[in-house]
Order: sequence, then structure tokens, then C-alpha cells
Amino acid sequence: MQTVTIELTNSASLKALQDLQDKQLIRIVADSPANTYALPGEPISEAGFIEWIAYTEDSPTVSLTQAKQRWASQKKKLRKYTR
Repeated sequence: MQTVTIELTNSASLKALQDLQDKQLIRIVADSPANTYALPGEPISEAGFIEWIAYTEDSPTVSLTQAKQRWASQKKKLRKYTR
């Protein structure tokens, strides 16, 4: 399983994601266990920043080549269902 956090820009994007969920291609999770600080929001404390770094260092990684391959495969699947 892979988890991706996205920011929706309008209601049409939410509808598109809900359609993918109806097709059982994705599952929409209400709350993420880890805060992401790449998106706009509340300022982070120093302790929160240290905790975030520790969480990130313990997260699994993949090579750039492997990530590109996974994305290419996923992109084909998504295009198949959005046409």
C-alpha cells in the first residue's frame, strides 16, 4: 500500500477521486497519521519539526527509477478509468 497526500483545488477533483474510490482503485482516508509541512497551514514548533524529521528518516524509500516506474504504471491505470 502507498499513501499520497493531495490538496484538492475544487469540487470536481473531489468527485473524480470519489469515482476512483467507487471503482475500488483508491481509498480516501479522512486523517493522515503524519502532518505534512509542505502545504500551507499552521507553523511548526521546533519539537514538532524534530519529530517530523525522525518520522521521515524512518519512512521507507524507493529509488528515483523505481518511483518513475511506479508512477508510469499508475498513470496508465488512471487514464484507463478516466476516459
